[in-house]
Amino acid sequence: MLRVSRVVVLAAAMLALPGALDGAMAAPPVDCVKQDAQTGICLVEATSPGEDADVVPVAGDDNPGGGGPAGGDTAPQNPCTYTVPQPQPPSTSAVWQGQSPADGTMYAQVCPRVDGPGLTTMFVFIPNGSTPPAGAPVDPRVLAEQAIASLVMRAPEIRMAPPAGSTSGLVGLPVWMWTERDEEFVGPTRQSVSAGGVTVAAVGEVSRIVWDMGDGTTVVCGPGTPYSPGAGGGSPDCGHIYAKASSRHVPGGGSWPITATSTWTVTWSGGGQSGTETLELSSSAELFVGELHVLNRDGSDR
Repeated sequence: MLRVSRVVVLAAAMLALPGALDGAMAAPPVDCVKQDAQTGICLVEATSPGEDADVVPVAGDDNPGGGGPAGGDTAPQNPCTYTVPQPQPPSTSAVWQGQSPADGTMYAQVCPRVDGPGLTTMFVFIPNGSTPPAGAPVDPRVLAEQAIASLVMRAPEIRMAPPAGSTSGLVGLPVWMWTERDEEFVGPTRQSVSAGGVTVAAVGEVSRIVWDMGDGTTVVCGPGTPYSPGAGGGSPDCGHIYAKASSRHVPGGGSWPITATSTWTVTWSGGGQSGTETLELSSSAELFVGELHVLNRDGSDR
């Protein structure tokens, strides 16, 4: 009878999963919500959208309910997937529970959660000479959801000339608009996730940025061109000229409200499938636009 030992995957051990290192570097740090009562080590769950499903124990497991169905019925298909992490967890890691790399191989087991949508990840130790458990085929769409969730995509970092928030805008003078060009603002940003021998890669990139200038005008651009001091005329690819002063049309003589919305296009492929998703992220700013008054020779204002 095959005996397998299970350990909930530890935060440090998750780095051994293929593709998980990139995701850990890209994603922001999270607080530990559950710790092992004996070791104090943070316990981590990998989650993704999905339908509810029951975890079926591996045949021969010592877990309650294991050992296969009674009466000679055909055992239900194991819904879990198995991947050999490379490199293996360090021999000093608590996940080995007294075993060592010389005694066998540690597999990463990913199963549907029993208490709701999502996935849980555990380590399963397989002794030398034993057959590793067979798992269900991996759905590339589930891996795609995980890869997309790991992408770092941010709303536009608004840059303008005259600067946003200033009072130096004037009716009839060109306004330049652009955004920071780091990959988290415009892309391309990449992430991949692997499980059960299937790898899915996702790439996110901004396809356009729509500027709502606050005066009823919208401007569609790419990242835009940064303003160079002394440059004459308007922006070559992302600019606007106000025909109305905000001081006359915004209550209280305020500024024009400006919103920049980036459309991210995310493409993914792997496991013989592919797809495209879109996401919109917005940032806001303000620009005061006044009027230039000229004094005529007769002393009257125009």
